[in-house]
Amino acid sequence: MFKLVCGAGNEDAEYVKKLVFTYASAGCKLFDISARKEILEAAKEGAKLAGAEDVSYCVSIGIRGDKHIKKAKIDTSKCSKCANCFRNCPNDAIYNGQNPRPEGIEWKEGDSPVIIAKKCLGCGTCLRKCPTGAMGMEEKDINFREVLPYMAHHGANFFELHIMGNDKEDLARKWQVINECNPKYASICIDREFFGNKEVLGRIREMIKSRKPYSTIVQADGVPMSGIEDDYKTTLQAVAMAEVIQKAELPVHVMLSGGTNSKTARLAKMCGIKYWGIAVGSWARKIVKPFLKQDDFWKNKEAQNCAIEAAKKLIEKCK
Repeated sequence: MFKLVCGAGNEDAEYVKKLVFTYASAGCKLFDISARKEILEAAKEGAKLAGAEDVSYCVSIGIRGDKHIKKAKIDTSKCSKCANCFRNCPNDAIYNGQNPRPEGIEWKEGDSPVIIAKKCLGCGTCLRKCPTGAMGMEEKDINFREVLPYMAHHGANFFELHIMGNDKEDLARKWQVINECNPKYASICIDREFFGNKEVLGRIREMIKSRKPYSTIVQADGVPMSGIEDDYKTTLQAVAMAEVIQKAELPVHVMLSGGTNSKTARLAKMCGIKYWGIAVGSWARKIVKPFLKQDDFWKNKEAQNCAIEAAKKLIEKCK
């Protein structure tokens, strides 16, 4: 199973439509999307344009403290206007006064960075590149009690909860609503950035104890939103995280994520990982980005075909 991760924080409906169209045309059947009504509709439109049938949608939300519900913000009093954030944002979520960001845009002296919130995925690249500490993050949560039942009623049949945060009450509330929606699969996305293996496995065991065996997916998130390169080192932690889950012999399906790329399947097989699927986000988006950014994408068959061919090659390598 190959899952395209559009991004839990990706609220750019037109971009999501292009992504889903491209990967659905390439044979992908599962798409991870933001918990926004307009994003679900955009994804469904993309699949329809691709002529894809039997497509499933996985709606992703996070608990408080998890980076997947955070957006970048700028403290203008600290900003030196160096443009590091502008040049390094992998999602084109920072611009210098021109929205949307046109291809070939250049930073001019005196320009100030501005966040395009709908494009920001909360990856934190801008924080790491900022020399003055001007970049920060703020949480952008949703009315999950309203949104999740809507998504379930309108075609979403996978629900995923990112649980890397310390607010266990928020975790319990959101997990309860997910279970009440009765999705085909409920997914738990977890990594080891802040917790050790004991805490990780303890959380999973607690969450699955009232669920039927193998009705839960554990997405072993190596290093979330880190798959910007296509090498073994980048995907190493995804495979290592999957091994932790596999050794615990839990009645769950294991999906690799977080730094996944075209090398993930091969490394996982070398390590004896019996994975149910591979979810690819950053790398999957990167390889089709030059084509999807074309202003005439919907009329440009060459750009569409190039994007679809790149997607097909990645999907094939993830089997």
